[in-house]
This record gives sequence, C-alpha cells and structure tokens, in this order.
Amino acid sequence: MPLQGHVTMEKTDPIKLAEDIKGEILYSVPMAEYTSFRVGGPVDYLVFPADVEALQKTLKWCRREKVAYFILGNGTNLLVKDGGIRGMAISLSRGFRGFTEFEQGPKESLVFVEAGEPLSRLLEFSCEKNLTGLEWAAGIPGTVGGALFMNAGAFGGEMKDSLQSLRLMDGEGNVLEQGRKELSFSYRSLELKKGWVILGSKFKLKTGNDQAIRSKMEEFLQKRMAKQPLNLPSAGSVFKNPSRVAAGKLIEEVGLKGTRIRDAQISEKHANFIVNRGRARSRDILTLAEWVREKVFQERGIRLEMEIQVVGEDE
Repeated sequence: MPLQGHVTMEKTDPIKLAEDIKGEILYSVPMAEYTSFRVGGPVDYLVFPADVEALQKTLKWCRREKVAYFILGNGTNLLVKDGGIRGMAISLSRGFRGFTEFEQGPKESLVFVEAGEPLSRLLEFSCEKNLTGLEWAAGIPGTVGGALFMNAGAFGGEMKDSLQSLRLMDGEGNVLEQGRKELSFSYRSLELKKGWVILGSKFKLKTGNDQAIRSKMEEFLQKRMAKQPLNLPSAGSVFKNPSRVAAGKLIEEVGLKGTRIRDAQISEKHANFIVNRGRARSRDILTLAEWVREKVFQERGIRLEMEIQVVGEDE
C-alpha cells in the first residue's frame, strides 16, 4: 500500500506510542531484512500491532503526528529504495492470524481468514477442509492481505474470484465490511480508499476431494518451479502483462534476458523476473527495470507498467 499522509519526524513521540499499544515497535530497521529482494534502506518505524485496538491506536498516532505509513505484507512484491523510508511500516503478520470456517454446506463453505496469514497457510487449510478454488495460488509467497491488495493471480485464477467480502479499517480506525460487488478489482490491483487497511477476508470455496485438490496444487507448484527463478531473491514479476502478450516474452524478444547490472540480473529462467545475485542495490534493480521499459517501448511500442511496488527515497 502506498505511503499515506505526511511526515514531520522531528515532532514525533514514538515512546508514547510504544507505551500505548500492544505489540512491538522497531526503529531504523533495514528493509532488506523484511523484503524478498533483500535490498532497501531503513524505515524509521516498523510496527507489529497485536490486535485491532493496537492498530487503531497506531493509525491515530500517525494522523496526530503526521507520520506517513504503509501496510507491509511479507515484502514479496516490494522494492524499497536505498535511502529507506521516512515514516512507518505496519505489519499485520503477528497479530492478525487465524481462520474460521462457517456456513459449511454440502457443496460449499465460507472461510474467514485474517490478513496476516501467509497465503500458503490458507491453501493448506483449504486442503485440510477439502475446499477447492485456490489451487492456482500454490507457491505464491506473501500474506493473504497482500495478495488481495495486489489481486494476485496465476494460471487463470485471481484472488477476487473466490472472494465474498473484505473486513477493512478506514483511515479513522473504524472497522467495516464490504462485499465483493462493492470492491473495485482490476488486473493486479484493488482500489482502496486512502489510508484503508485490509484486516481479513471471507472466501466462498466449493467442496472438493482432498486428493484431487492436492494433486492440482502440486501440478501448479511444479509449473511455477520449472519456469521461475525461485533459488534467488526476487519480488516476482516485475512488470504487468500487457494485453495479448506476456511481459517476459517481450523482454526476451528485445534481447535483454540475462542482462546484468552489477548483482541485479534479468533472470535467465524467466525474463519478467529481476534477481539479486547477492549484493545488488535498489538503484541497480531500478536502473535495469527502466532499461527494460525503454527498450521494449523503442522496439515494440509498448510501455510496460511496473507490477512491484516501489517505495522510499534515493540514497
């Protein structure tokens, strides 16, 4: 989620926040430790609220102190610049976990999952309950909330397809629920109002066969492993696929597959991935991404749009 608000660090009182909320606050944390790219400068505050009340107090503090914030999932679709982030990252990965299965029927069930749960755990839960509909997501990293915010998808499926409703917190700390028809999804995107946070979601999943579900998940996982460079740090697909053609195919056609700037490299396995071969910096990744965009535009007339989120300041 993009940074919300403005920041005036000299006026802030983080000690007061730490005393007020249930959870943990870290200071000047290198975001390289919390992103799958393994790059990025420090964020001023990293907060792990333990529950809804703690999150409400955190957002209230940000509004009062005029501190910008964003919601950090698992950092799997995120590139933080080398200068880091002036403001706050809020992670729901510790306090917002759990599943509830209700309205269970012979043909389908509703499942509520909190936003901080890993997507992989939702798939495992679905298997345990013999519920089908999310197998396409096998192997996708990140949290459920992050996957919904990006409307993650693969093999013809998207997060919105099985979604019944979202539980949200608005910028003032009010908790509300919106049904699928009230939500605006598009390709790799969910449009949320400024400052809103995904707390959890209900999915409508059909009853299936455990063995068939696991077999399909394994099939999708094997396809992912065969095509994607999962052995090196990356943030998944760098660019959104334009209509009627894959971004990776375009990048390969203009001859950039395998191109390297220091330790940032366009993957030799999948051209829509940029990998960190060990000591890449954010600026290396961004320079390489911009090179790709310009070359594809020059030779194919198509302007690629970034799929990964870029936040922070230059060093």
